Amino acid sequence: MQEKWERWEPIGDLSLKYYVESLSDSIEGFKILLSDAYDENKKVEVIFEDSVHAYRSTDESFRQSVINKIDEQYGTQFYAEWTFFKVANSEYIQWLSEQSYGISESESLIHFCFLAGDSIVDVVAAYEPKITII
Repeated sequence: MQEKWERWEPIGDLSLKYYVESLSDSIEGFKILLSDAYDENKKVEVIFEDSVHAYRSTDESFRQSVINKIDEQYGTQFYAEWTFFKVANSEYIQWLSEQSYGISESESLIHFCFLAGDSIVDVVAAYEPKITII
């Protein structure tokens, strides 16, 4: 089954495009700090307060195949000026399921994807994060 990407607008007043400023995985949770691509003083903090099941951060040049698929399926305007996405029928979740011998199928997982200006951060969690403009 083919992946289905959807734009995700977790809160209002988000800018169109962000850069990843930092990632933090600690006992306090998983945090992503994003800087507005057009005004670096505007930032957004994405906080998964409990642990996440998996995440990966990849330079966008190493994910060209995914970007090309999104471009072919939805067009450039769909992703070029937006950062926040959810992915249904996720290949990443499917891979995690295979790696865990199906353990990951015991709960409902959500694949969040942050298509930033410089990198792509994929996060798999069982719940939505808290998003704050700072």
